[in-house]
Amino acid sequence: MGYTQHMKNRSSKPLRVPKITAKKIVGAVIIVLIIAYQWYAESTPPRDAAVTSQPGISSATTSKTPDNGTATLTGSYLRDGRGENLLSPAGLVYTSGRSGHRSKHVMRHASDEPDRPGPHGVFDAQGDDVFRLIDEAYELIQSGSKRVQTIPEENGKVEYVINMNRRIGYLGGESGARKNHPPLEKLNLVLGDNRVITAYPY
Repeated sequence: MGYTQHMKNRSSKPLRVPKITAKKIVGAVIIVLIIAYQWYAESTPPRDAAVTSQPGISSATTSKTPDNGTATLTGSYLRDGRGENLLSPAGLVYTSGRSGHRSKHVMRHASDEPDRPGPHGVFDAQGDDVFRLIDEAYELIQSGSKRVQTIPEENGKVEYVINMNRRIGYLGGESGARKNHPPLEKLNLVLGDNRVITAYPY
């Protein structure tokens, strides 16, 4: 048989094309998605990688501050601002200072320090509720409420004593223990413009 006849016989045979079924397509897509997800999971750090266990704070995420500490961002109430700043919905700013981050300083008043000499105002509230209470007091300041007493301080700082008309904490420390921890209804809030210097039951 000549070459020409051989080629004719060969060309008359139908080509076998593998069948591509829907099952095969779906299987291939699933494999690609699994590979892509594994790559993404390995290359992306977890969002809750930094978690701190601080007295009075639950489920807190954190952001680094210059003093090698962590700025307390509890739940979703305070949000990240510029640099190490944390912002409240009412417009207060918690910054990092010489003695650490102001949010951490405020949260020291979320638990008693029995051995602390003198008075120590302790919040009944915990976590986000402490910052909500401070925002509530700040809104009273902004509205010009008669429940606010203003005590001007030096260096651009102003001290406010806000009557919250309900118990917000108690007197702790050695002084509070001697007086059987009397309840406190006022909030002492020291601000530099809208920057929180300190806040505690008073």
